[in-house]
Amino acid sequence: MNDLIKIFKNVEFSYLDIIDFLLLWFIVFQFLKLFKGTRTLYIILGVLILLIIIFFADILKLSAMSFLINAFKTVGLIALIILFQPEIRRLLASIGQSRILRLLTRAPKIPIEEIIDACYRISEKGYGALIVLQNRMNLETFTEGGIEIDAKISSHLIESIFYPDNPLHDGAIIVKEDRISYASVRLPRSSKLTDPLLGTRHEAAVGITELCDAISIVISEERQTVRIAFKGELSSPLEKDELRERIISILYGRQ
Repeated sequence: MNDLIKIFKNVEFSYLDIIDFLLLWFIVFQFLKLFKGTRTLYIILGVLILLIIIFFADILKLSAMSFLINAFKTVGLIALIILFQPEIRRLLASIGQSRILRLLTRAPKIPIEEIIDACYRISEKGYGALIVLQNRMNLETFTEGGIEIDAKISSHLIESIFYPDNPLHDGAIIVKEDRISYASVRLPRSSKLTDPLLGTRHEAAVGITELCDAISIVISEERQTVRIAFKGELSSPLEKDELRERIISILYGRQ
């Protein structure tokens, strides 16, 4: 114990140490805030306790503990990255949606009217559709397995993609600026939806928005409704003017 007291007495802090500590605190705080009330929070707390044990084992020169820790370090780090991959994406999305970074990045120029017109024509015809609008975060990591199109957006093109006999209709399209970059994209699905009447298309619409700052528009072929998903939340069915206002509000900050 005396050795521990001596170590802390000899510790000197510089401005860089303070900045380092504040950055670490910010990251930990964002994790705790993002996963409050979930089982993931308890995993994070367990990892923090383990890190504290490692810290004191190193200071107190506990040889047996140090041996186990050194053996565990490399494998443990890889395991944590794999275990927390979805959570890390959500954290980065949360940081990417912060007001400061929104000021530093440009909102995408998306032809909103073309998309809205397509949505309600698709709805009237009883087709299903999932349209994902790329916001400030790049969606390339989610497009694996999709079909690259890179075509200029038009309402008729969107409608034709989701025509039931079109081989590209099953899956999502990714909209980047004024172009459809990918079609037939399989998106990660959310487990949050409890309504049994909402199917896999709605789960995918919510799932992608849990991992990034994208906007999803989902059209139900059964109920012919149009909804929007953002930040892991699915709206109620929207009328045309409501959908327009929601998209503009999210993209250009009038929330």
